[in-house]
Amino acid sequence: MVVPLPHQRLGLDPVPELIELQKAGPLHEYDTEPGMDGRKQWLVTGYDEVREILSDATRFSSMRPVDDEAERAWLPGILQAYDPPDHTRLRGTVTRANTVRRIESLRPGAEEIVEECLDDLESMGSPADFVRNAAWPIPALIACDFLGVPRDDQAELSRMFRESRESRLPRQRNLSGLGIVSYAQKLAARKRHDPGEGMIGGIVRDHGDEVTDEELAGLAEGVMIGAVEQMASQLAIAVLLFVTHPAQMALLRERPELVNGAVEEVLRYASIVETPSPRTALVDMRIGGRDIHAGDVLTCSILAVNRARGDRFDITRENPEHIAFGHGIHHCIGAPLTRLQLRVALPAVVRRFPSLRLAVPEEELRFKPGRPAPFAVEELPVEW
Repeated sequence: MVVPLPHQRLGLDPVPELIELQKAGPLHEYDTEPGMDGRKQWLVTGYDEVREILSDATRFSSMRPVDDEAERAWLPGILQAYDPPDHTRLRGTVTRANTVRRIESLRPGAEEIVEECLDDLESMGSPADFVRNAAWPIPALIACDFLGVPRDDQAELSRMFRESRESRLPRQRNLSGLGIVSYAQKLAARKRHDPGEGMIGGIVRDHGDEVTDEELAGLAEGVMIGAVEQMASQLAIAVLLFVTHPAQMALLRERPELVNGAVEEVLRYASIVETPSPRTALVDMRIGGRDIHAGDVLTCSILAVNRARGDRFDITRENPEHIAFGHGIHHCIGAPLTRLQLRVALPAVVRRFPSLRLAVPEEELRFKPGRPAPFAVEELPVEW
């Protein structure tokens, strides 16, 4: 059987070959990087096997198999690049800022941001690009509040977020990306002297001596670039799901109390992070009926695993169980913030734009593959 790449899709859906592979067994050998000193490449599509691999940092490393440690030192503080004990130390510094209670305290500000951004969208008139005019500014401004970015800086930083990923000019993307890195460094230095509110200030107050200046800037940058991009992609894909499933959109508008389940179904069905960072086996073992050797690289297909739990988008699904945020020590620390954004934004969108629909045929939409960035729609022209 041909093993497809784990991020291959047809529109929102995984390619049929990936689903057939998932039905055929939990582990499949494939070759995407020839010349890796004999290390085998495995695609993991079994639910239990994915959870086992992602939860076991003693047998599987999330660090890339490189000879030079300096190769990963260019971005300190990015949690996905660490194994214990450094991962344990760094994740502990951000856990308090990401508790459900702390994130819920951001709800009033998030509601205000959503309404203001939807005001701007409505004022533009129909049709408009939802990605550019709502899906990017909403998470950018929510993330700024979360981090503790001063209000005077938020508009410019929000612009750099969008341009670092959305600009068609490579030079502009690079300049905006460098601008975010520079701002993260300045924000970390400022919070060292005046912590104030937000995640970065909280880390300084509670764990300042445990984190280097470079790690502190890296943690800020990880939220600024990774989290904002992921939340923007997730919001746009969520709206796309609803406008292409109008009965589900009408149901959410009529029964806003379904929002929590609707959010979980969006996360499960879309799986915008199609694979977490590959894991390298540290020891020989047998898993899923296959012999795995130390040095083998395993890629877990969250897309295949989640979609196999239900191939229909249904916000009334009683148990939309998923691993959209990963599993184990690298379970996405930003999951509560992403859920808050969707729980606030989706009911507001369907309430304020009851006739929302695509302004172009669905087959004309262009998607960005979810590697290395999250799966996303490039533009989402809508009308109302």
